Amino acid sequence: MNSKQTWTMKNKLLLFFPIFLLFMGCANDAETTTKEISSEVLFFEFIPDTGNSSSRLHYEIKYTNPNDFAIQGYTTVTLNYNGLVLTPIKRLPQDPYINIEANSSYTEVYNVESPHDTQSLSPEQIQSFYVKFVSTKFTIVNE
Repeated sequence: MNSKQTWTMKNKLLLFFPIFLLFMGCANDAETTTKEISSEVLFFEFIPDTGNSSSRLHYEIKYTNPNDFAIQGYTTVTLNYNGLVLTPIKRLPQDPYINIEANSSYTEVYNVESPHDTQSLSPEQIQSFYVKFVSTKFTIVNE
């Protein structure tokens, strides 16, 4: 390498290095770590026979956003239906996402009564039916 090529290489490195540091410094400042959304089961009740040929599932789950910014997402609740563990797909409203403001919470309330198929289930089978809470999760789709 001659001295002209060496000098050009040094100039390129001298110009590149500050730009590199500036870029890396900005990237680190812009990054934020999203804290996990916590959940708390406030109420859970399953009544296998309400007395009018139906069963009732009622739960209330509080989701807390500990972040300093609003989040948007959806919930999934996994339940044990007589030994079969399922995460039912919920009907989607027009806006399927839940918004939780910074450092605040949202309580999901589910309270549904479902009719029994009395032609294929005996009263004993209905009484022995159970639903138990397994887990819940809040999935963030947009911060």
